[in-house]
Amino acid sequence: MATVLTVAANLQPAAAGMGTHQQLGLAPCFFPERLGFPCPACGMTTSWSYLMNGEVANSARVNFGGFLLALACIVTVPWFLLTAIRGKWVVVRLNENWLLVCLVSWLALTLLDWVVRRLIF
Repeated sequence: MATVLTVAANLQPAAAGMGTHQQLGLAPCFFPERLGFPCPACGMTTSWSYLMNGEVANSARVNFGGFLLALACIVTVPWFLLTAIRGKWVVVRLNENWLLVCLVSWLALTLLDWVVRRLIF
């Protein structure tokens, strides 16, 4: 996770709000290329890059799910590191139910953001 955050910090966010991943040699997304509209994940790399470059509002604007996921990684990296060093869970113990609630909530917010962005833009 720390590596992904470091890579995101070294990318230049795409002005269009998506396409930053192409700096890594990845192909453009199928959705906008073939269907004419972005998929729910379009803009996630851009969102991460904005956040890691201190542009919080732009990060949340281009892809709220990406913003939340990047924030989770920023919190999780030191949490997991401290947990590994101490040999026991720090602050709160990670369990399957808590993880499932977080993942389902993140997915729902990502899809809701995608629908809202499609209706507004």
